[in-house]
Amino acid sequence: MSLFPDSASASGPAPDAPSDPDRKTIQNDMERVRQLTPDPDEEDIRQARKLGPDAPGTGAASPLNMPKAGWKIVFRQVFSEVGSSQTSLSAAGCAFYATLSLFPAISSLISLYGLAFDLQTVEPQLEVLRHLLPPTAYSLIRNRIHELVSQPHTSLTIGLIFSLSVALWSASASTKSILSALNMAYNTTETRGFLRFQATALATTFTAVFGAALTLALMVAAPALVDYLPRILGFRKPPPPFDLLVSYGAPLVVHTLAPLLMLLFVFVAVTMLYRFAPCRDAAKWRWIVPGSAVATVLWVILSLGFSWYVAHFASYGATYGPLGAVAAIMMWFCVSAYVVLLGAELNAGLEERARGAQPRISGLPQPDPLVAEAVAAEHSP
Repeated sequence: MSLFPDSASASGPAPDAPSDPDRKTIQNDMERVRQLTPDPDEEDIRQARKLGPDAPGTGAASPLNMPKAGWKIVFRQVFSEVGSSQTSLSAAGCAFYATLSLFPAISSLISLYGLAFDLQTVEPQLEVLRHLLPPTAYSLIRNRIHELVSQPHTSLTIGLIFSLSVALWSASASTKSILSALNMAYNTTETRGFLRFQATALATTFTAVFGAALTLALMVAAPALVDYLPRILGFRKPPPPFDLLVSYGAPLVVHTLAPLLMLLFVFVAVTMLYRFAPCRDAAKWRWIVPGSAVATVLWVILSLGFSWYVAHFASYGATYGPLGAVAAIMMWFCVSAYVVLLGAELNAGLEERARGAQPRISGLPQPDPLVAEAVAAEHSP
C-alpha cells in the first residue's frame, strides 16, 4: 500500500498516477545529483520525487489550497515530531527556565504597569486566570503579586530602570530556551551571533511583558468605559429599554470581554513568536496563523483540563510538600510549551509540504540527503 493516496497535487500528478515523471525530468535530476555525488541512483531519485516534489500539496499557495492528501502528510509529520523525545525534552527545558523566570517577569510587569496605572487594579483582574492555573499555583502567584502591589509606588527613576533591566534580563532566560526549541521545531540551525541572539531574546521578553501590561490595562478600562458610556452618549439616566441594557448587559459584556482580551493576547503573542523567534527567512502570515489558532485553542482546553485534574485528583501538596505549588507551575508551563511547539510543528509541516520537502515521519524510508537536496532544488523559493 502506498504512503500517499491518489490525489491531485498542487504542482502536478500524484505520485501514484500511472505515468512516471518523463525521462527528461529524471535526467535533469541526475545531473544535479552528479554535482553532489559521483554515483547517482535513478531509483533513489524516483523515491525522492515521490516523497517530495511529486507528493500532494507541493506548490500550494496557502493552507487553504492544500489538498486533503497533503494535510494527511502534514498531520502524520506533526504527530511523529511531537511524539519524539526531542520535543518532550524541549518542552521540559522551557518549563524549567519559565519557572525560574516567572517572578522576575511578574516584577517587570508590575513595574511597567505601575508607571501609568493604579496598582490596586491588578489583583481583581487575576480572576481570569483562576480556572486556567492549578489552585496552588494560582495562590502562589496571587500572593506574590499582592506583596508587589502593597509596596510603595515608585516613579520612573534610575534605580527602577536598573532593577527593571535586571528583571527583564533574568526573565529572558525562558525566552532563550523557547527560541532554541522553536529552531528545533522548524528544523533550522541557529546562525545568529551571540549579541543578536541575546538582543532578540531580550526584545521578545520586553514585548511580551509590555503586551501583558497593555492587555491588563484594557481589561481594567473595559468596566470603566461601560460605566461612563451613558455620559459619553449624553444621557444622565438611560431611557428605557436602554437602562435595562446598561444594568444587565454591561456586566455580561465586561465578564465576557476580559477572557476574550486574554485569548487575543495569547494568540497575538504566539503568532509573533512563530514569525520572529526562529532563525529562518521571514514566513508569510498565512503559514503562521493555522499553528497560532490551534495552539491558542489547545492551550485553553488543556489549561482548563490540567487545572481541574490538579484540583480533583493530583495531590501535589501531599507529594511534594512545600514544593507542591512550584511543581504544579512547572507542569503547567510544560503543557503550555508543548502546545506552543505543536503549533510550530504544524506550521513547519505546512511550509515544508508546500516547498516539496521530504516529510519528517518516523519509520518512513528516507532517500539519500544529497539526492533529496538536489531533487528539491528546482522547487526552492
